[in-house]
Amino acid sequence: MDFFDLTGKVAIITGGNGGLGLGIAKGLAKEGCAVSLVGRNQDKIDKAVAEMEALGAKAIGVQADVSNEDDVNRMVKETADQLGRVDILFNNAAISWGIAPEKMTIEEWDKFIAIDLTSCFLCAKACYPEMVKAGGGKIINVGSAITKKGFGKLVHYAAAKGGMDHMTQSLAMAWGKDNIQVNAVLPGLVHTEMMPCFGPDKIGPLVDYAVKKSSVNRYGMPDDFEGISVLLSSQASSFITGSIIVADGGLTLSI
Repeated sequence: MDFFDLTGKVAIITGGNGGLGLGIAKGLAKEGCAVSLVGRNQDKIDKAVAEMEALGAKAIGVQADVSNEDDVNRMVKETADQLGRVDILFNNAAISWGIAPEKMTIEEWDKFIAIDLTSCFLCAKACYPEMVKAGGGKIINVGSAITKKGFGKLVHYAAAKGGMDHMTQSLAMAWGKDNIQVNAVLPGLVHTEMMPCFGPDKIGPLVDYAVKKSSVNRYGMPDDFEGISVLLSSQASSFITGSIIVADGGLTLSI
């Protein structure tokens, strides 16, 4: 359907060199989108680009620390220079692990906020001129269903992701005049390197509990997010902005 066609569009995907980010990239590429895969690990970037190219996709890799403004500005410039434009931004890069709040240092707090929240603002700000130049754009912030619940050892992560939710709504208001739609997708339990749901590094009984409680009785996989990523990147979502969409297989309905 033409509504979902992304031919000629260019997307930046932070944390795009693996896991959920790479799954999103594959979904966009199926609709004709060129992708810029951003990450910190150059080996992972090279492997991800090779995997995309093997699928027939147009892809480049850019090494960057998205919590650093100079790196972000360079990353956007390199993407625009190599691929010609920037139409879509997925703020997907993140870190997460549990820490009891009373044991957390200010250095740990600052690191989480910088990587999981400040990076989203920096990337959105840097992409804004390119999107205006292109006549509009799409920003999709990948949050977390954790913001719908409370978990004692994830205070820092919930604060960052909750901030992302409200930043999404405010950016939607600020840039609607520029034909830029800004939305957030909140995954639940998804198998990634950060949250392995099977194999030797499986995160233990949490997976089994979540699967049992989930409406769909399974954990998510990166390819589960291809469809919603295409929707929010395409003209099919031209009247959707400021939305916070939970995509967790019904997990937060029951826990």
